[in-house]
Amino acid sequence: MKEKLLAIVLATLSLWVGADGHKSSGVIIPESVPQGAFATLMVAAKNPKDYTAYLASQPQLFENIGVAVAGVCITHTGADYPGQMMVWSGYPSLERAIEGLTKYDPSDAPKKLSAMRDVKYNAIWKPLKQFDLAPTGIAPGFERVMRVKVEPEKLTAFVAAANQYEEEAKEAGIKLQVGVFLPIGGGPLEADTLHVRFVAPSASETGARLDNMFASGIDPNSGLAKMYQMMTPVSDTLESCEQLYTATQ
Repeated sequence: MKEKLLAIVLATLSLWVGADGHKSSGVIIPESVPQGAFATLMVAAKNPKDYTAYLASQPQLFENIGVAVAGVCITHTGADYPGQMMVWSGYPSLERAIEGLTKYDPSDAPKKLSAMRDVKYNAIWKPLKQFDLAPTGIAPGFERVMRVKVEPEKLTAFVAAANQYEEEAKEAGIKLQVGVFLPIGGGPLEADTLHVRFVAPSASETGARLDNMFASGIDPNSGLAKMYQMMTPVSDTLESCEQLYTATQ
């Protein structure tokens, strides 16, 4: 009964149907899933820097919907459209994140804000492994972001591989955080995919890590190799992210 319930829960989180279109009986939720959730609003900004500066100057926009932290990510490569960026908000729970949807309508934003961007879509995200924001972690930072498909029955192993890779990087003196996020209500663009974010403090450190990977190769027993064996990339971007708001309480 417990396994059946977990399968039903995961079905609502968009990973129920496998590649062959049939239900998977082996679906389980990874152990030790952390608390919290994120909401994202994907936009096409007329000028991403100006849009970011405006949001940073308007903390009440985030206060009014009860977010704990908020910021932006600007897409530098692999964009689907000019000015691609997202506004992200962190919440202590999925309950609060979904409730936040009822407190802010992107189509009813202040005129100045609306004139600065075109809204594409929004989504809710559940982290499947620990993902720490500054100062505890190194996120937000410069991030390689991959949308990937992972077979539902391999989800637990995939998260374990991400944890392994993160620990291996730490042991090698590399500052890296790996985020694995499951979409909820992301529409056709996010359905049946995970977001994997490889977060480094800077663009140069992201490049140096990749240089090292190509120079030394990938150990087939490493966490990164295991991740690649289990995932099928759908998209691949480079983004710079910034935290703009932290709640005072």
